[in-house]
Amino acid sequence: MAREQFSRVFWKIYDAYGTHPRYISNKGGTRSTKTYSTLQFLHRLIPLVDKPCDISSVVSETYPHLSRGAIRDFESIIGHPLIGDPHWSETNHTWTYDNGAKLEFWSADSPLKVHGSQRKRLFVNEANHIPWEIFRQMAVRTSGVIFIDYNPASVCWIQEKIESKDNCVLIKSTYKDNPFLTEMQVREIEDNQADANWWKVYGLGEEGSLEGLIYSFEQIDSLPEKDGNLIEIQGLDFGFTNDPTARVQILADHRKKVLYCRERCYQTHMQNKHIIADLQADGVGRGVEIYADCAEPKSIADIKEAGFKVIPCDKDAPVKSDKRLFQIQWMQGWKWYVTKDSVNLIRELRNYTWATDKDGNNLNEPIQKWDHCLDAVRYALFTRFGRDAGYGQYSISFSRKRYGHH
Repeated sequence: MAREQFSRVFWKIYDAYGTHPRYISNKGGTRSTKTYSTLQFLHRLIPLVDKPCDISSVVSETYPHLSRGAIRDFESIIGHPLIGDPHWSETNHTWTYDNGAKLEFWSADSPLKVHGSQRKRLFVNEANHIPWEIFRQMAVRTSGVIFIDYNPASVCWIQEKIESKDNCVLIKSTYKDNPFLTEMQVREIEDNQADANWWKVYGLGEEGSLEGLIYSFEQIDSLPEKDGNLIEIQGLDFGFTNDPTARVQILADHRKKVLYCRERCYQTHMQNKHIIADLQADGVGRGVEIYADCAEPKSIADIKEAGFKVIPCDKDAPVKSDKRLFQIQWMQGWKWYVTKDSVNLIRELRNYTWATDKDGNNLNEPIQKWDHCLDAVRYALFTRFGRDAGYGQYSISFSRKRYGHH
């Protein structure tokens, strides 16, 4: 068929499938054809390649949701109602192709189905509404490709556990990828631009965010090649029982205020000997500056003795009662890039917000959570570049503006 008969999303799925991935994740805004195009693709693939015993499953959170969504789309694809068609079993909600292969529709709130028999392919519709453990149970019973689609209204397991994998192809789409929308439908979507978060998720197909997130960032596949403009440093935040020890590798261009980060360690119950072994196994150069929490001088001394260049961080600031706030605001002036395998750092960035009181009013201080990797980055970045990047002038401006110092 000619490409014009399908949306761009269909052909992105077609191309992705040809690379033989484990996952194809369709992340996008409203009316981008994510669901429709995936069903279209399956409907054309199954009769061509499957055997009579092969089963592909289309799953959503509940059957009413499935009925109003994927099943209705499937009816549109075949061009008539399912009921009455000899290929369709209303009892089992299954379409049987002429080659004997089946496409079944069922809901993830059915334990018998979730923990049931194996299948060749899985399509999880609006996967962000399905818990990770249910998805995992379905995934381990799937021998072939797993398709996912969702509107990224909030952070969930998909970004952390699926899209971070090398065997996942991520497809991003918006209503602009759908050439079949009417002018009125396009106008209806674009009329919502004043609602910033709605527009970000459903108009632009980008991840929604919590109110009051402190840092913004972009994901990258890997750290860039080192050059004369990038300085490598590392940050180390000590933990033990409940809090992890976190270490982050940073490549920083202090002139452009751009940093590239990769999480290198995030573990609990690490003694100093374990931290040293981790640094050795990671091949950290003896000349690389590692900025660690100055509140742990014994740990710093132990790691130094093992031959690493560990430096106590600088927690100082011109405003003595508000050191961390000053440093955070200074760091907000940097452009952040984070490698997609930095799962815990990304989780922290997506959840690190300003604290609020019981009435929801901002307290102008960060929450006491989601900050282990971020503290490690702060120790390194601020200590190494805080004063080098005009710290003195910045501190005077800061003091006068916020605290009335003269």
